Amino acid sequence: MLKITPSLDAIKFHYDNVSIIFDKIIDGRIGPRLLENSTRKFLKRYKNILIKGKPNLLLDVHKKFNLNITNQDIENLKICFRDKAYKSQLQNNYGKEFLEKLNIDTCIYCNRNYTIQIVNDRARAELDHWFPKESYPILALSFYNLIPSCHSCNHIKHNNAPDGGWENALLNINHPYIDDKVSSYSFSYFYKSFSQPKVVIKSKNEKAKNTVEFNKINKIYESHSNRELNDLLDLRYKYSQNYLDILLNKTFKELSISKEEAYRLIFGIEIKEGDYHKRPFSKFKKDIIDELLKIKI
Repeated sequence: MLKITPSLDAIKFHYDNVSIIFDKIIDGRIGPRLLENSTRKFLKRYKNILIKGKPNLLLDVHKKFNLNITNQDIENLKICFRDKAYKSQLQNNYGKEFLEKLNIDTCIYCNRNYTIQIVNDRARAELDHWFPKESYPILALSFYNLIPSCHSCNHIKHNNAPDGGWENALLNINHPYIDDKVSSYSFSYFYKSFSQPKVVIKSKNEKAKNTVEFNKINKIYESHSNRELNDLLDLRYKYSQNYLDILLNKTFKELSISKEEAYRLIFGIEIKEGDYHKRPFSKFKKDIIDELLKIKI
């Protein structure tokens, strides 16, 4: 999973538009008009936090809200936030532009697919709700709860909960907006046989391991063992010399380009961590190539 560092422009664009949507919910212009007065007062009081609060604060507000909410109001809120406000307003009207402002091109979870999909002949962003909007409807519009993802990863998370449940999820799995380098992982490989290489993911601690397993990153990348991985291994092991090293050094010298440009040209990836999201498989290939370049024969 990659880290998201949002721009001030993305945060402002989201707040300006979602603030208007929130006001429509509060005064009854979106969804059922039967929301209880206490619910409307709560939404009005915590509006700014619900729009731009960080993940821990969002969870605190959700817990506080759930203390006095009725079952009927929960259903009304789902209609307001999940169906009307998020899907009809935010996603349809601002989803694509929001993703452009956020400047995230590939899935934050798997980094193997782009995040724009075509729906009814319109391009729009695929956004996952880290805290599921079905169980956390008042967080359906929250900036730090909207994660650019591919359809596959969004589907994987749908109706699933990490060990310990969503109330403890911030302790047990990584959140894309929270920097936690201690709980990171890297890609590696081993051979079952020379014709069957296998992707391996090395996790630094239990939280990183939980994140990989919950998002099924291990399963996703196992399916690419005989494709992207095999191509890189062929360049390293099929010939007497390290062709990975030769390709890179030759490109550096003959074209007088940067290391970043060489990796982009030869392997189609970004090698700076903050740029991984720009091209699919960047983290995966960078980790594998780094390991292969160290190996001497």
